[in-house]
Amino acid sequence: MLGGLSSGGHRYQDLHDVLNGISHKVLTETLRRSERDGLITRQLDPGRVETATLYELTDLGRSLEPPLAYLREWVDTNWQSVETTQQRWDQLRRASG
Repeated sequence: MLGGLSSGGHRYQDLHDVLNGISHKVLTETLRRSERDGLITRQLDPGRVETATLYELTDLGRSLEPPLAYLREWVDTNWQSVETTQQRWDQLRRASG
């Protein structure tokens, strides 16, 4: 979710759409915890006539961008190995169970 905010402020529904499969409850709880932790802020969107909230990273939240980028790189490099190991483990569990 934090990575999705690195490009600027986003509305709740935009975040939900980007995070395929996340429930509204989990997204709401994550946003609240992140705001409490000082990683994001909520502001009214001045470009909208109706009340709409934008979620944006704080400076503290932006400080997570380098380690998150490194983690994305690690996943891109190693995910195939992780999946192969998971499949092997699942097969061994089925065979022994």
